[in-house]
Amino acid sequence: DTPIATLPKAHLDTITALSYSPDGTRLASASTDRTLKIHHLDPPSLERTLEGHNNHILSLAWSPDASTLASAGADRLYKLWNPETGKETKSQGGFPAELATISFLGQTNQLLTASARDLKANNQNLPGIDDTILSASTTPDGSLILSAGESGTLRIWNAQDQKILHTFPE
Repeated sequence: DTPIATLPKAHLDTITALSYSPDGTRLASASTDRTLKIHHLDPPSLERTLEGHNNHILSLAWSPDASTLASAGADRLYKLWNPETGKETKSQGGFPAELATISFLGQTNQLLTASARDLKANNQNLPGIDDTILSASTTPDGSLILSAGESGTLRIWNAQDQKILHTFPE
């Protein structure tokens, strides 16, 4: 099959994260070159380059209304960006290790972040973490939070009360 679009040399180094805008018209990409790029998909073109991380970027997420792009990286920071202007609107540090994951909790502007054994929903630590979290996500409605880690354990929390519902394997 032929790809819909090819964006050759989209970054100067390895691409580490991708995220479609909620309306599907744009693609954000991140790289070990420490940049985020926003691409229009039809026709394929570079809209803008965002710079501000001091190390490679590992995760990207669009807010549900596409007014914010979140990035997280090996510099132990997450950053929030206005995708229309390319301006950084917030930078948050203080994480124990690189940030492996950032996402929005369902249809809200609240964030889910994962850094080593630190999994936070809306800046509050979730209980029951005893290994390094490598990936975390939420259900589309934001009711459940899921994490996976180095030990091979998958955990599911109720997002509202932050109680663990299931741990696999038990």
